[in-house]
Amino acid sequence: MNNAWLKERNCGIHMTIRDVDCAGFDAERMARDFHDLGVNFFSFFAGGYVTTYPSKLPESRISPWLGGRDLVKEITEAAHRYGIKAAAMVDLSVLAPEVVEKHPDWAMVDREGRPLEYNADAGVYAACIMGNYGRDYGLAMTREIVEDYEVDALKFGGGSYGFDSRICYCQKCRESFKRERGLDLPAERNWRDPVFQRYHEWKTEKISATVIMLRDTVRSVKPDMPVMGNAFTFGALDMEGIAANQEMVQLEAQGRISFNEDGVGGLRPLTYTAEAASYMTNVTDTPVWLVVSYFVHAPWRRSAFSRAEQKIYMAQIMAHGASPMVNLSGGPPSAHEDRRGFAAPREIWSFLRDHREYYTGDRSEAVVALVYSDRSVAYYGQNDPEKNYVGPFRGFERALWEQHIPFDIISANSLVDGRLEKYRVLVLANFACMREKEAQAIRDFLARGGGLVGDFETSLYDEYGGRREDFLLGDCFAVSYRETAHVFGERKKNKQNYLKIVSRPPMLEGLEETELILAAGSYCRVRAAGEAEVSLTLGAPFIMLPEGISRQIEPDIGDPMLVSRVHKGGGRTVYFAGQAGKVHNTMGLEEYSLLISGAVKWALKEKYPYRCDAPSSVMMSVRAQKGRVMLHFVNLSGGQRFLKENLPVYGIHVEAEGRACGELRRAFLLGGGELPLESEKGVYRLTLPRLTDYELVVLEKAEPPDSKA
Repeated sequence: MNNAWLKERNCGIHMTIRDVDCAGFDAERMARDFHDLGVNFFSFFAGGYVTTYPSKLPESRISPWLGGRDLVKEITEAAHRYGIKAAAMVDLSVLAPEVVEKHPDWAMVDREGRPLEYNADAGVYAACIMGNYGRDYGLAMTREIVEDYEVDALKFGGGSYGFDSRICYCQKCRESFKRERGLDLPAERNWRDPVFQRYHEWKTEKISATVIMLRDTVRSVKPDMPVMGNAFTFGALDMEGIAANQEMVQLEAQGRISFNEDGVGGLRPLTYTAEAASYMTNVTDTPVWLVVSYFVHAPWRRSAFSRAEQKIYMAQIMAHGASPMVNLSGGPPSAHEDRRGFAAPREIWSFLRDHREYYTGDRSEAVVALVYSDRSVAYYGQNDPEKNYVGPFRGFERALWEQHIPFDIISANSLVDGRLEKYRVLVLANFACMREKEAQAIRDFLARGGGLVGDFETSLYDEYGGRREDFLLGDCFAVSYRETAHVFGERKKNKQNYLKIVSRPPMLEGLEETELILAAGSYCRVRAAGEAEVSLTLGAPFIMLPEGISRQIEPDIGDPMLVSRVHKGGGRTVYFAGQAGKVHNTMGLEEYSLLISGAVKWALKEKYPYRCDAPSSVMMSVRAQKGRVMLHFVNLSGGQRFLKENLPVYGIHVEAEGRACGELRRAFLLGGGELPLESEKGVYRLTLPRLTDYELVVLEKAEPPDSKA
């Protein structure tokens, strides 16, 4: 097989074919619709709890609406007539009742041995990855599909890997855990329980082993067949292990709107796709696909997103190095009841198709890295990782994007894998559960002159969430731990408190007109080393109401809240004792945006090489190929709500340091139009006249571009 297409940025669709969709499914119409949209790759339901071909396996749940047809054959042949790659998907996570009755050992079971329901309303059950459903039946189904059909890749639904977070008490799980850990399975999900911690570690290993097993299953039939599977970022999964054992990596971002059946819910950050793309493109060198939902998502899977919402959501994928993929449910696009949402994918994919060379082989030019810790998600985040870790992490993301500081999201494993050479500042957003080898890699980075920015309980916990007596990185941040407290004191209700500015280093730029900054949340009471500079201290909490007697009556607590230090080797560190990331993620205040970004800029020691004066609602990403630098601009204006229209931004001034980009000869918009380029004292300047939703500015160097890019 010729798999060169895997190395390119592609335009993709995942199509869920429901059992009822098999009635009258028009494969030719599907392929024609995909071609007209600009799609060159798609995956589709082939086997598992919905089987769309005449499988000879007795356990296959063939759609009763199939009527003797062979949709896998029809779909694959139609796709190839239009030059489109087709991947058959097998889902090994769901079992029909009749299959469980015949093979009870294939199902996840509770402590009483009863099969665990996957979805009670659907009447199906969850499969156990330790059972033979995936190993024996999965091998047989894979062989059947790969041998009988000319598919271009095989995809396993993410549930096939065993992502179900519940504990399975089947005989195989009991025996395996006992044999490999010497323990009985934990009685419940309790992150404080050492047995459950070992179970989580064991389950993570089993997921990675399942990825390898399914990949090897495919290769045993057809050695050069690409294999992919889907997963989610920022969960308690070993994404590096999954990515390392697949030719293709697919992540789900789906829709950012999630409502319950009563129409009540909330919004994910609009930047979720940028976050996922930035993280995974720095975790793996394999192609990364990022799937977004065509429909409004949970629970409505028939109504489309607006063009404005969908385009911005997809544009961030393009701007951060991944391939945009759209999830459809039902059938060919022209057969959808709600076709309003196809305008955005058509625009994005057409742009990518027309300018593919600018998206292939590009790399991030960021010199700041935000370090993500999967152990902190699991053992510190515990039962509420969004509140305890992911949300605070996103507070740092938000500040950097608002202040137009391009950054990469890297895995904690990158610290010890020798992948830090390109970075000059590491941001440790409440990186609580830190291992000794990670701390040593951070110390080495600092000794080489790098900068560190961290907050709250960074390095205060071991790799399993046990609290240390002191910070593991206390020597770097020049602080020692005393205790964790709340800024409002023990009686938190109806209180207020403030951070007092006691010195004004350059990192407090933009805060000249205030003497205080509101304080919220918990903080670490610390002692600052003598060589450190303390710029913020904690005031005294006082009552909020009644307002007529709301005044400070106690002296300031005076605890250090912002501690910085210049180290002998030139490295710089900044430590926020409070929950800077959490407060900014929750409240989005300008002062916290300036505090976080100011700390990063100070730790960098010089101006960031690429800058713009756009509003905080504009995201800038910088990527490069040989001979050119690409500045991606995405307009997130109005992104705190569901986007109905894009509000243009005019006259964005951009600067690029010649020391970073080299000698430039021209600048232009990839969509068309030269941009006047000025140069003064080694700094290049240009103006982006208008940004409606997404634009890519190309800075072409004096050296010729890479013709193979």
